[in-house]
Amino acid sequence: MPYLSDRQRVEISLPPQVMLGVVIAGVDREDADYRRALDLLKVAAREPIDDLPEDRAHKILERVRRVHKEVLGPYSGEGQDVAKFGLVAFYWIKAMVETGYFVFAEGSAIDEAMTLFIGAIEHRAQVPAIDASAQKQARKLIRSLQALGYYRGLDLLAVGGAPTNNQDRAA
Repeated sequence: MPYLSDRQRVEISLPPQVMLGVVIAGVDREDADYRRALDLLKVAAREPIDDLPEDRAHKILERVRRVHKEVLGPYSGEGQDVAKFGLVAFYWIKAMVETGYFVFAEGSAIDEAMTLFIGAIEHRAQVPAIDASAQKQARKLIRSLQALGYYRGLDLLAVGGAPTNNQDRAA
C-alpha cells in the first residue's frame, strides 16, 4: 500500500463505517444479504489500517469513531429515518466516487458492499421529497466533514442523482 497519512486513512475508513452503521440500524437481520454486507464493510473499514502496528491502528479507529459521532450524530438515533440516512451516505460516497476522490476496485469489499447497500436503500430515492432532502443533507454532511479538515477537495456540486444497482462506479 502506498504511504497514507492518518487523515487519509480516516477518510478511507469512514465511508464503510458509516455504511456499517446504517446496515446495523436499519436492515432486517433475517435478510440473506445482512451478514454478507456486515462482513464486507468490516473488511473495507479495516483495510486502510491493516498494515499498521496495533496501537497506531487503534488511534486511527478512535479518530474515525469521533468523526463519525460528531458529524453523523445528528443523523442517527431514535426517531431518525435510517433509510433516508442511508441515502445521505450514498450521495456523499457517490460524490466522492464520481469526482475521483474515492476510488475502489471492481470486486473489492467496498464495491460489493455498495451493491448490497444500494439495493437496501434505492426505494427511498423514489420518493422525490426524501431524495431531494437526502441530497441537501449530503451536501451539509460534506461541509461538516470539510470543516473538520476531511475531504477538502470534494466538490459539493457533485452531489445528486438517484442510486441504482447499475450505478457506474470507479474501477
